[in-house]
Amino acid sequence: MTNTPTISLRDARAQYPLLPEPTTVPLGDYRAELLGPAWFRRFALIGLAIGGLPRWHGKRFRADGSGVNLLRPKPAAANAPLVEHLQMQLELAPSPHDGRIVVRVGYDASARFPWPAVVDELRLLQSMEGKDVWLGMARSDWRWTRGIAGLRLPFLLIRES
Repeated sequence: MTNTPTISLRDARAQYPLLPEPTTVPLGDYRAELLGPAWFRRFALIGLAIGGLPRWHGKRFRADGSGVNLLRPKPAAANAPLVEHLQMQLELAPSPHDGRIVVRVGYDASARFPWPAVVDELRLLQSMEGKDVWLGMARSDWRWTRGIAGLRLPFLLIRES
C-alpha cells in the first residue's frame, strides 16, 4: 500500500507517547502490520497462532463500539472472505503508561487465554485521503506486568474499507 508509514520498533515506542489523544474510535476494516525486526515479527505471529489467531489479518471496528479480529482464510480456501474471530470492545480511556487518552481495545473475560489479559491501545499515526493508520501497542493488563513498557508490542492498523 502506498503512503503507509514505515516505522521501526524503537521509533514506534518513542513516537507513541507523542501522538495526539484520539477523540473518536476507528470504524471499518483495518489490515495489521507487525513492527520490528523479522525475528520479532515471527515470534509475535507464533504467539498469535498459539493464542488462537492464526493467519491474523487485522481488525474490524463497528459503530456500536464493538469489534472483531479478522483472520485470513486457510490456503485451501484462498478465495474465501476474511474470518471473524475473537470479539472485542472499544472505548476511549487513559493509558496506564502515560495517563493520556487512547482507544482501548479489550477482550471478554470469557475469551480463551491469554486474551482476557490483553489490551490494545491505539493512537492515530496518520490520516491521508481516508486511509487512517493507527499505531497500536498490545500490552498485558495483568497487575504485575501492566506498567512494563518493554512488554508492549507495537503494530500498525491500516484502513482498508
